[in-house]
Amino acid sequence: MEYVKLGDICTKVCSGGTPTSSNPAYYDGNIPWLNTNEVNFCNIYSTNKTISEEGLKKSAAKYVPENTVIVAMYGVTAGKCAIAKIPLKTNQACCNLIIDKEKADYCYVYYYLRQQSDSLNKLAIGGAQQNLNALTIKKFKIALPTLPIQKKIASILSTYDRLIENNTHRIRLLEQMAENLYKEWFVRFRFPEHEKVEMVNGLPKGWKIKRIADFGRIETGKTPPMSNRKLYGGDILFVKTPDMHDKMFISSTSETLSEDGNNYQLTKLLPANSIMVSCIGTAGIVSINAKPAHTNQQINSIILNNLEDLEWLYYVCKQMKPTIELFGATGATMTNLSKGKFEKLKVVVPKANIRESFHKRIRPYFKEIFTLDQQNTLLTRQRDLLLPRLMSGKLEVKS
Repeated sequence: MEYVKLGDICTKVCSGGTPTSSNPAYYDGNIPWLNTNEVNFCNIYSTNKTISEEGLKKSAAKYVPENTVIVAMYGVTAGKCAIAKIPLKTNQACCNLIIDKEKADYCYVYYYLRQQSDSLNKLAIGGAQQNLNALTIKKFKIALPTLPIQKKIASILSTYDRLIENNTHRIRLLEQMAENLYKEWFVRFRFPEHEKVEMVNGLPKGWKIKRIADFGRIETGKTPPMSNRKLYGGDILFVKTPDMHDKMFISSTSETLSEDGNNYQLTKLLPANSIMVSCIGTAGIVSINAKPAHTNQQINSIILNNLEDLEWLYYVCKQMKPTIELFGATGATMTNLSKGKFEKLKVVVPKANIRESFHKRIRPYFKEIFTLDQQNTLLTRQRDLLLPRLMSGKLEVKS
């Protein structure tokens, strides 16, 4: 196995550009435009933003082809990578590696860089924001077995990622179906037999206005002293807002507490199936803990009186994001909604029999989402165990 510079196996290495944000005509066109914060060890099939033909002409953005390997160069994302599965444009914080298919397999290169992302990140230079540059990335050396071996390694690892992607797609469909039913019943008021129900003051008769605290005990999390490492590193979930993004159920976290950490703040322990809502910083993110957990102080959680309200109240909380941001406004740049204010937030409460019907309809969706999420956790663990062994040659692969 030889080591080669990335630049030597590319037909082209380039970055992108950003049209000026002051001209709205440059955006919301039909050209996919990738931001560096979307480069997060994944395949890119779509982008959060698009630019117009005019925006393309007025910036340094250029098309990169399908199967380009993209490396993030700026800030906290520096060293992360992704594969463009569609032709797209990127901003200037992305280094785009167009791999010469006669010399290397793009998928192998992606997995190698994924495994070496920490090493790439350490090459970043600068002041408060550490940045990589294209020259540093071009000089970065990777281990390169024969092309057939590269393709075999990439095939093994991509099989796991395809299964994860398929499960994730099914999760998104189930989430959308459940949320659509919630909106149909509780936003548009088209619940079963709604035609027979009289409207009183804009609400179906028998529906009430209550406060969040009426549905369970509200608990605000707490961070044990970081200086005491004996409190960390065990098996108990310690949930922070980044753990909650795009996750209905939380079954693993980037940081955990030990038994000592749990005992340090035992009254803060959340039983499984509590509803966690971020209320400081990035507010209005909602998740459910799949097993007992602690959270940090940025999260208020509802320990439910009645678990049959779980599905309904989960979507109630998701719909309250604008309200949380409004009532959490402090005049500073960061949202901060206290426990006291969170408890007092008002919600429209359907009659108990309608909430029970919703629970029976939606519970199977939540169970399947949980099962698929657990499968993804297992697949991810298996892939991540294989990755360094395949790349180091410790696990022999035959072409």
